[in-house]
Amino acid sequence: MKTPYRNSKLHKKIEAKREYLNQRIADDVERYGGEVIDSEEMRSAFEQTHHRWSTVGEHTIRVTVSSVMICYVLKKLHIKVNVPAVVVASLCHDLGMLGRYEKFSSGKECSREHPKESVAVARELVSDMPEKTEDIIERHMWPMGQAKAPNSIEGIVVSVADKYNAVKDLVKGSEVNHTGVKNYVHEKGKKIQQHIHEKQLR
Repeated sequence: MKTPYRNSKLHKKIEAKREYLNQRIADDVERYGGEVIDSEEMRSAFEQTHHRWSTVGEHTIRVTVSSVMICYVLKKLHIKVNVPAVVVASLCHDLGMLGRYEKFSSGKECSREHPKESVAVARELVSDMPEKTEDIIERHMWPMGQAKAPNSIEGIVVSVADKYNAVKDLVKGSEVNHTGVKNYVHEKGKKIQQHIHEKQLR
């Protein structure tokens, strides 16, 4: 049963704004990260488990969406931020851990080394790498382990979005454990995943 609020003008206005924001995020991710989204690596990312309940691909989409939303807030505050660099870095930040069980001898080594591997993958996938992207990827594990602190606002954005979504992945795990986790994607990332799915069918 729908409540009066759900039929109200306010609710419809909020829903319209949410839909506009989702579309804007999807458009920016496609515009700046299309090469990564279309890659075989991104397809493979949805097949590798990550943070126990999630996949590298699902986590990546969540981090990208969160990072872009933070960028929008910063821009409203008149803080300059390089959105293309944030999009590409977010999409590539964990691609270096694909094949982790063959590539790394332990979880600790994976945690320490995958940022460098992710930079190498990004170089292969992106023809015109935005400035700061490599640095953002290489430092995204901060403040964990021996990772260096980000040296740009964009680096802080991606690092914070990564930690926030890593915690969400783990906490949400109990909710999605028996619901087909490969189909579980953050609501705001659905349009992006749909795009990936359509590319796979072509």
